[in-house]
Amino acid sequence: MLISTQAVRAQTSSAPWTLFGKLSNSDVYVQESTIDRIGDFLKIWVLYDYHSTRKSSDDEPYRSATTLFQFDCQDKKSQKLNSYGYEQLMGKGKHIDLLEKSPPWVDLPQNSIGLHLIEAYCGSNIVNAQPNQISFRQ
Repeated sequence: MLISTQAVRAQTSSAPWTLFGKLSNSDVYVQESTIDRIGDFLKIWVLYDYHSTRKSSDDEPYRSATTLFQFDCQDKKSQKLNSYGYEQLMGKGKHIDLLEKSPPWVDLPQNSIGLHLIEAYCGSNIVNAQPNQISFRQ
């Protein structure tokens, strides 16, 4: 399914973000109200608030990023469907497109944020999922 840029921005900016965990370089949030599960597949918007400024492949600076991940709950893999960088924390300010062309499916390593997202949301009824806020390996 294709999502327009306006719909992506509206979707990611209107619903509240819930702190999910911390990485050494960022705080990680999920948008629980937009989680969509179809069979063994789960789609989740994830927001990264970086502790320092990053640069896109076009050398544009950004402080936060939102990514729509698709997870395969059965095979424990993920794929990026959309990704945007923002000049301010919490997905605020000017945005830039960060999505690579034809993003691959990636096997999720132990103690990765993706694996913890699968554990928190794939086996739950999603509405009542309450993940622990923990630190993850990058």
